[in-house]
Amino acid sequence: METKQLESVKGFVIYDLPDAETYVGPSRLGAKLVPGNAEMLVRHQTYVFALAEQRKSGATIGLKVDPEDTDTAVNALASELASEFESQQFLTSPGLRLNRESLNPVLRHDKRNPIVRDNCDGVIFEDELLALGAVTCATFFAKPSGKWDAAIEGFNQAGIALAREIESQGGNVKRISTPKGCVSGNFDSVTLADAWLEAGANCVEQLGSVEKAWAVWKSDVDAIFVGSKPGAMSGDGAQGVKETPIIATSAAAVSSKALAILRKNNTPVAADFLSGIGPALAWWAPEETSQDELRSSTTATVTGLLEETADHTDGPFMAACYKAEAFIESWQEQRPFGRPLG
Repeated sequence: METKQLESVKGFVIYDLPDAETYVGPSRLGAKLVPGNAEMLVRHQTYVFALAEQRKSGATIGLKVDPEDTDTAVNALASELASEFESQQFLTSPGLRLNRESLNPVLRHDKRNPIVRDNCDGVIFEDELLALGAVTCATFFAKPSGKWDAAIEGFNQAGIALAREIESQGGNVKRISTPKGCVSGNFDSVTLADAWLEAGANCVEQLGSVEKAWAVWKSDVDAIFVGSKPGAMSGDGAQGVKETPIIATSAAAVSSKALAILRKNNTPVAADFLSGIGPALAWWAPEETSQDELRSSTTATVTGLLEETADHTDGPFMAACYKAEAFIESWQEQRPFGRPLG
């Protein structure tokens, strides 16, 4: 993993694998950004590409400036890395404190399939594909024979798509958490969407009696989706879930300590870079490809990977790592050090 300091603006770029045909990852903005805190975000994307058997690499851009300097910083970035953006060697997206409008000087060069940005009743299609991959993992491990219950740790805008997908596949959202706490009940996707859009993280206060956020780790559900931040599933959380399947939905959401505990307890863990493969399948799909076709390919790919890795003696998460690393080693001189764990 290589970190380069930008010359025209205070900031950095992280490239994971050398000599990749394409580097992909978010641009983030904040005066206190630290490269080390972004490394697992980059590694997550590298492993996504490896499972998809694409010779591409994760990357990220950090602009170490205050929000009021956004326009100046982005214009400087667009000029300094112009050759990489124009040639499609580096493809980025809005991350922390950035949006598509503020990042437009860079994004205007991006020729990936725009279908991922389609508005699907308030959520973008890319989030729908992420939700589809995650729920496919949940139903694979939980094997529900009828109605099944789920918990969503770190409910947010993307959680709206996840709740809809759970509902469409016969599930029920029994519990959600945000940084403001945890609430239990039986929540339909419309209620959750309305509450989030009105109150954001404070939505839990509108939905019921609020407990501490760690109450989301109760084992009285059939699957728990984890995705608020790297390492969101900690060792303490892993102790509470018992054998309830854990579905990681964002980069490095499971910590290394938690994974060790979950493996010891024979708890199925779906890797974030497996559940999140859908967008990588869509980004370079022919423009005539429909949403239904991309949903079908995502389901088929995720299911195929789960069937290949689920019964490994080291557990499905590690098996997914081994598969990703085998592909990386087929075109890199050596495997990068460090797996996508919080």
